[in-house]
Amino acid sequence: MGIVGGSLSPEQLQFFEAQGYLVIESFGKPNEIQDMRNRMDQLLNGFDCSTASVFSSKNQKQLTDDHFYNSADKISFFFEEKAFTDDGKLKHPKELSINKVGHALHEHDPVFKSFCQSEQISHMLVSLGYKRPVIIQSMYIFKQPGIGGEVVPHQDNSFLYTEPPSCTGLWLALEDATVINGCLWAIPGSHKSIIPLPSSLWFLLPDINFFLIICIVACFQMAL
Repeated sequence: MGIVGGSLSPEQLQFFEAQGYLVIESFGKPNEIQDMRNRMDQLLNGFDCSTASVFSSKNQKQLTDDHFYNSADKISFFFEEKAFTDDGKLKHPKELSINKVGHALHEHDPVFKSFCQSEQISHMLVSLGYKRPVIIQSMYIFKQPGIGGEVVPHQDNSFLYTEPPSCTGLWLALEDATVINGCLWAIPGSHKSIIPLPSSLWFLLPDINFFLIICIVACFQMAL
């Protein structure tokens, strides 16, 4: 299901409101996808990994340092859990050890900024009822083979809280994503309540996979 004329259809809007998610196939143009992947290769090649920070969806408070907290307005690199040996050396090449890059690609990198501020995204958000949408976070996430920790189920509004709730996340697969190589999972209707989930529930992502996440909030209140 795609977008006609840059805006969501009444059927798409109804599904999104009821289920809390919407799959839009081939949202990004092939040249846009390739440009972002090529640009990330360039950023990784130029990254000095002597300064390391590890990202964990379970133990970030224990593992993090100021590098994480200061990354809101920067382009910062975060390694997978267990990427390093006990003596501080990478077990694999840095390209296969990175967990994510964030959180301000949309501000500081021209390739990602161009995509995040495209008319296609703007029109889609207007059709969702946003009056003045503001991008607050962007991440390029890697799903590496044979390394990394589990991604525990979560609701993004728990971390990016506004009153009233106004956060919308855009998850863009930069290569074909399936249940085999690590697609996104969603619980239909879970956006309408806070759902406690067992800590034992998690998804194994065995093969390398790339995707871009853009988190957007309304500058003021969403138009209803």
